[in-house]
Amino acid sequence: MSPSAARASKPRKKRRRGKDKSPLRQNAEFLLVYAVLSLVRWMPLWLCGHAASLAGSAIYTLAPRRRKIILTNLQIAFPDLSGAERARMARASCRSFALTGLESVKYLYRFRLESAEADVRRMVEGVDDDFARARRLHDEAGGCIFVVPHLGNWELITHGATIARIPVTIVVRPLDNPRLEKLLFEMRSGSGQEILAKRNALFHLRTALRKGRSVGLLADQHAGMKGIDVPFFGKPASTTTGPAALAVTFDRPIMVVACVRKPGGRTYEVLLSEPIRPDTGADSIPEIARITAAINREIEGFIRQRPEQYFWLHDRWKLAKLWGRSESFLAEQEKAEQEKARKEKAEKEKETGG
Repeated sequence: MSPSAARASKPRKKRRRGKDKSPLRQNAEFLLVYAVLSLVRWMPLWLCGHAASLAGSAIYTLAPRRRKIILTNLQIAFPDLSGAERARMARASCRSFALTGLESVKYLYRFRLESAEADVRRMVEGVDDDFARARRLHDEAGGCIFVVPHLGNWELITHGATIARIPVTIVVRPLDNPRLEKLLFEMRSGSGQEILAKRNALFHLRTALRKGRSVGLLADQHAGMKGIDVPFFGKPASTTTGPAALAVTFDRPIMVVACVRKPGGRTYEVLLSEPIRPDTGADSIPEIARITAAINREIEGFIRQRPEQYFWLHDRWKLAKLWGRSESFLAEQEKAEQEKARKEKAEKEKETGG
């Protein structure tokens, strides 16, 4: 039996969910996280940057499975990069992920204050033009669909929508720990927007669009059997059809939006795509596929602008979770690189007459 088949024959260990944990363990998790959040709340931003660097290095060094996922993802997305360049970008991605968490904690508190609007204008260059453009699309369409990738600081988008006076219903993944989920919900809802758990959210999203609200969705992660395979960095990836289906059903435009850090990390830039509009006269199934592919292209374009700020820790193509597939992919890549080197050598020999 091959190693891959042997691994496939072994039952996979089921992840322990929060509701399966004892009350004592859930309470201990809550107290630990609450203490960390309280500490971060009072940390200056420069210290958050140093803490993020340490946390990012720890993730990269101490989580070998995640490190492998990041490097494999980067090999797919940027095959021309050297191994050293991919390792540098992987470390930067881990730091960016940690910094997003620390920044978000601070901003979830800060943006409840009356100075929030002034803070955003100071931190985000050209924000008034971005707000006006997004608000115009919302008003013209009677509500639209904002798709947000895990790039830069995605939590800031919620506050930006509030300041732009755009009512948005946002879907987020619920946490396994009920007490932590309640705490995070209370913090996020301080933005004034409607926050929904991912479970059974479709009904509420439809209701929101009917009422003229916009909706916000994180739509750049593996969608499993519920998604469709569309290209992402040139390789098919299971992608949710949720945004496209809502756009086709309610004739609403889609805008991809991201908030990324500028060099230096003290200020931000908002990236807005052109509206992706549904063709209401087309058949729904191919139209949903077309829009989903267009969303992936826009997200990919944003990522190429700031690749070190993307959440590469996520197993987007599920290469690591499908037994043997990761090794197969790496073997194919190595074979392709060897063939490329062989052709380059043959061309050089031909030029020199060797």
